[in-house]
Parts: sequence; structure tokens; C-alpha cells
Amino acid sequence: MLNIAALIVFFVLLFALIYVFGEYIAWIYQEETNSKSELPKKLNLFKKLDRPFKLIEEKIFSFLNIKPDKEMNWKQYLFSLLIFNGILFVFLFLVFKFQNILPLNPLNLEGMSWDQAFHTASTFVSNTNQQHYGGENLSYFSQLFAVGLAMFLSAGTGLALAPAFTRGIQNQEDSRLGNFYVNLIKGLIRFLLPISFVIGVILISQGSPQWFGGEIVVNTIEGVKQAIRVGPVAGIEAIKTLGTNGGGFFAANAAHPFENPTILSNLVLNLIMLASPMAIIYAFGIWMGKRRHGVILIGALFVIFLGLFWVTAAGEMQPNRAVTMAEKNLNITVDQSAGNMEGKETRFGSLLSSLWAISTTSTTNGAVNSMHNSYSPQGLMGPFLAMAMNCLYNGIGVGLLNLMTYIFICVFIAGLMIGRAPQYLGKQIEWREVKIAALIILLLPVLVLFPTSIAVITEAGKEAIHNPGFTGFSEVLYEMFSAGANNGSGMEGLMDNTVFYNLLNGGAILMGRYLPIFGQLLIAGNLSKKKIRPETEGTLKVENLSFLVLFVGVMIIIGGLIFMPALAVGPIAEMLSGGM
Repeated sequence: MLNIAALIVFFVLLFALIYVFGEYIAWIYQEETNSKSELPKKLNLFKKLDRPFKLIEEKIFSFLNIKPDKEMNWKQYLFSLLIFNGILFVFLFLVFKFQNILPLNPLNLEGMSWDQAFHTASTFVSNTNQQHYGGENLSYFSQLFAVGLAMFLSAGTGLALAPAFTRGIQNQEDSRLGNFYVNLIKGLIRFLLPISFVIGVILISQGSPQWFGGEIVVNTIEGVKQAIRVGPVAGIEAIKTLGTNGGGFFAANAAHPFENPTILSNLVLNLIMLASPMAIIYAFGIWMGKRRHGVILIGALFVIFLGLFWVTAAGEMQPNRAVTMAEKNLNITVDQSAGNMEGKETRFGSLLSSLWAISTTSTTNGAVNSMHNSYSPQGLMGPFLAMAMNCLYNGIGVGLLNLMTYIFICVFIAGLMIGRAPQYLGKQIEWREVKIAALIILLLPVLVLFPTSIAVITEAGKEAIHNPGFTGFSEVLYEMFSAGANNGSGMEGLMDNTVFYNLLNGGAILMGRYLPIFGQLLIAGNLSKKKIRPETEGTLKVENLSFLVLFVGVMIIIGGLIFMPALAVGPIAEMLSGGM
């Protein structure tokens, strides 16, 4: 009962935070989206922030020669995004490759190999943050001016896409989607930087370090001297969670006591991890003048989220089968009342670890506070399915676009069922939009299943697998999900820092990030040129329970079942065979 009460409190706080973040983000981009909703009077304090923010933004616009009034069509918006991210990629590659000759490297850490630098630059520029290195192997310069900078800019890039896509639905025969650089800078200055500062202060109060003193040498209780690496951990951890990044300052990620010291810090980070991408969906409803529609969308995804959380929590609250067998064979007794605690921090336990695991895979965050390789087969099904659907609060900004991709398929199916032309928020959804949406959805299976098959039939792929049978296959499949779905979390156990996996995953990460963006901006461009049709009695209502049920069904059938054959060879087979 105590666990249930704690979860209820957690989710109440979550929805309160979604409301505040959502209203705030909607206010940030109210001019860029032609917002049709007024800010509630009780939140008018946001308006007091407008003047100081505008002064900072105007200075940046002037310095960078950005003209806020110059709007872009979808091609110009995409081109600006790709140029900006391309320059960032080259910068990151050079920093990771040559960090040994750059300043702020007191431990004289070596630079990365070219293939590892390619993979690491790919993963951070794309907001994926899949790590084929231990976080302690980066210098302070790399952590601050590569990892930290990329975490802000990649999250800002995703955030800048949400108002542009909204304009595509709002506009009537007007191809202008706004200015990419204006949306990027507004998101950075008004949301990512100030909220990260607040989170960083909270983490410092809980014990996360924020300094540049290199290593601390301490005497352990055994009398042995031990060097402990510290650095600007709190700042990196804040944007890592808020921006759905996930890359850890330490190899243990959020299981490390410096990154995530207490239960309070764990709950705060988990709340922020979920609230930031969910708030964009709520803000979309505000921009469209349909707050209730935003709530319906969040509710539909939340139903699936709770189902996946139940699957994982139920699996991890059970005793570890391997320990149970050892008890019988060795005639010993082990207290497993806390469930499967292998690979989990005792300060979090099985329940909070399971909640984090589903949160990080459903938001493409990728941070971990426990070892997913130690989860039971049933417990692993939740994270696998969360990545497979690729539309559950799926990243800050881009999550809205991925969600819209499924909505267009849902609207098309609904149109076929009732015998009317598919229409969404006044815009007719035609075969062009449906075809692009279908291709985007089919991209993930291509980026996951093909590389998985290559990895398990080639020597270069198989030599990295050190666990036998179903577990080894699950590790490879999870690795490809992590890359193709831009998640970044790792099941671990796979020796993935090789030329084969660095190049294969790096390529999948870039395609998984930018090909959907290309298709989604193309859809926005097509919609922006159409007329807005008034609603009639026959128009599909998007603010009622029937739409929620249909939408949930479409996501489960399309997003989940497409990967069932692959999952049947991995965690499902291990579960049926009686594995741990």
C-alpha cells in the first residue's frame, strides 16, 4: 500500500509539472505558433519574464545577424537545421578525437579513435547519447564544451521543431513555418537554461558535485588510498534529464551516487524526465486552441505507459530465479522480499528502478539508474516495447512530431471506417501525408532488424557477444533499438566499442534522427498549403474517449506487434525457457 500511495503522489506531481511546463512552453512560442489560447491569469507571472528574456535574445540575434522577421518554408527550415547540426557534428568529432591536446585535461586523458569519435559525435548531436565509452574517460573540456554544449543544442533543435510543425497545421495556404534560429534560441534562453539551473541547484543540495578539482584522493575504511573522479556533474545531469539526453558523466550513469545521490534526487530527475516531453504535447493543444485534445493525447500515451510499467514492475518485484535455484541447490536462504535486486541500487529498490527504466525508454532519454542486463525477461519486455512504439513522450520537441506521425495513420484508418475523407484539426489528410507517415514508422524496423541480423551472422558482430543464448541476442537487439530509436540506454554486457558497432550504430543513429525530421517537415509543408475546413457533424472528434481508444489501439498494433517476432527470439524465449 505504501508503494501505491507513493506512486499516486508521484503521478499527481507529474501532472502538475506538466501543466506548469506546458503553459510555460506554450507562452514561449505563442507568437511563433499564432497561439489561439490565452495564458491563465494565475500564470501571468510568465509575462514579467518577457522583457529580460527579450533583451538577451535581441543581443544574440544582433550578434549572429539573425533576422527574426525572416520566416522559412519547410525546405529552408530543414536546411538551416541540417547546416547547424552538421557544424556541431564536425566540432564534436574534433573535440573527441583530439581531447588530449585541448585544455582542461588535468588527468591527461587520451583522445578517441576515429570510429569511436564518429559514434560519439553522432550520438550527442542527435540527442541520442548512446555511450560506447566510460564517462570518466572524457576531459573537462570534452564534458563541458562537447557533451554539455551538445546536450543543450540537440535538445534545443528538437524543441524548435514543435512550433514549426504546429504552424504547418495552423496555416491556411501559407508555407511559412517560422524561423529555426529564433525558435532554437528562444527554447535555449527561456526554457532549457533557466530550468536546468534550478535542477542543478537541487542536485547540488542533495550532494552532486559541481567543481573542477580533478580527482580527490581519500582513505577507505580498509586503509587503502582511492582516487575519486569529480567534476561539473550537477550541471551535466540537469540538462541530461531535462533535454531527454541521457549521457552520464560516469559510466554507471544515474546509478552513480554523484549523479543521483538520494531518493529525492531520483524522484526529481524522474519527474523532469517525463514532464519535459509530455509538456510539449500539452502545449500543442494550447497552440491549437484545444487544451482538451492535448490532455487526451497525454492520457492515451499514459495508459500505455502504465501498462508497460506494470509489466516491468511485476517482473522485477518477483524473486530472482537464479538466486532461488541457488537456494535449493546450496540449501541456503536469501531474503528476496524486495524482489530482483541484482544490478539495482538499494536506495531505489525494484519499484523505483522499474519506473525509471520505463520512463527512460518511453522518452528516448536513455539514462539508467540500474543495470538493464540484470532485469528478468518479463522486466525487459517493458523497455523493449517502449522503444518499439517510438511515440511515447518520445523526446523533447521531436516527440510531438513522432506522435503526429501515428495520429495521421490513426485518422486515416478512422476515415476508412466511417467512409469520410480523413481530416485532422481542419486539415485534410491525403495519401501523400499517409505515405510519408507510413515510411517514417517503417524506418525503425529497418534500422533495428537489419543491423541486428547483420550483427548475429557476422564475425565482427558475434565476437562482441559474451553472454550465451537468448540473453546475447537480447543484448544485440537492445543495442540496435537504442541506436535506431535514438534512445541511448544500454542493456550492457555487449562489447560494443568496436569499429563494427561504432560505424553501424553511428549510421543508424543519424538516420533515425534526421530522416524522420525530413519526412515530418515535408508533411508540415504540405499541410501548411491546404485550406482549413470547418468542423461538421461528420468530422472525426479528437477530444473524446472513442478517439483515445482508437489511438491507443493503433499505437499498440503498429508500434508493438511489428517487433514481436524479434522479441520472441530474445526476452520472450528466455522467459518461456525459465531464464532469470
